Amino acid sequence: MKHRPECIPCCLQRVLHAANLVTDDEWLHRKILSDSMQELCGVDDLASPAEVVHQIFHRAGRALGVATPYEADQKRWVEKVKGAEDSIRAAVEDSGDPFLAALKLSVAANLIDCEFREKLRPGFSLKALLEEAPELELVIDQSESLRQTAAAASRILFVHETAGELLFDRLLIETFGKSAGFVTSVLRSAPSLGGAIEADALDIGLDKVATLTDPGVDCRGLLLGSSSDKFIEEYEAADLVIAKGQAAFETLEGASGGSSKEKKAVFFLLRAKCAVIAGELGVSPGDCVVESN
Repeated sequence: MKHRPECIPCCLQRVLHAANLVTDDEWLHRKILSDSMQELCGVDDLASPAEVVHQIFHRAGRALGVATPYEADQKRWVEKVKGAEDSIRAAVEDSGDPFLAALKLSVAANLIDCEFREKLRPGFSLKALLEEAPELELVIDQSESLRQTAAAASRILFVHETAGELLFDRLLIETFGKSAGFVTSVLRSAPSLGGAIEADALDIGLDKVATLTDPGVDCRGLLLGSSSDKFIEEYEAADLVIAKGQAAFETLEGASGGSSKEKKAVFFLLRAKCAVIAGELGVSPGDCVVESN
């Protein structure tokens, strides 16, 4: 999908929020915003919101001297989730339906590394997430279709979003009952905006349930037209793609099986984090979604 006019001020708001996390230098804030506005004047009208955000934050990150301004917050969340792993795992295993329990947790966790999570879900915390997940409403609910498609799939490609969500994603992958050689986990080739990288995946043992890879290009979501030949082979080999987060939805919506004439099954797991994506999906900001193509 292409970005909308509303994405421009939203992008600037996110840049300012990020700058405030790194420095209280008002002159630098103004400089970064000025540079971002100039950059935004030249973005491709057909670029997805994810591409626009990545382009702007790449430049802002250089000015701030950090790869991701959310690193400290991300580390806190990762440690919280890892510390609660036993209770999270028990909640899934004792639920009566481990697949649905793990799916709801994975979708609910898609708010963990969102800088506006408090606005979307006041009082959001790991404790609240775990307490509310069993009764979580999937406003778009293709969970049964996903269950059946995953059971029948010979190869699954799972596109992850942020580091704080990886444990929940791992628990969902475990419910598929596939060996690691039949599930491919897609991570970021470089840290950016909290995107999960290989080191994050190794930290929570994701390599025990999936083969780790990256698109071969620094991006948010998936840019199939720019990805490495190796990754395109991995993508085309999968008969099921599970894409996590808004950036994946923005860049993969309508994707098919590459050179194959048969349309690939793609499922999107996300919480709508802005009015543009909520409108595209027909839901409200903050809603939980399991959608298919």
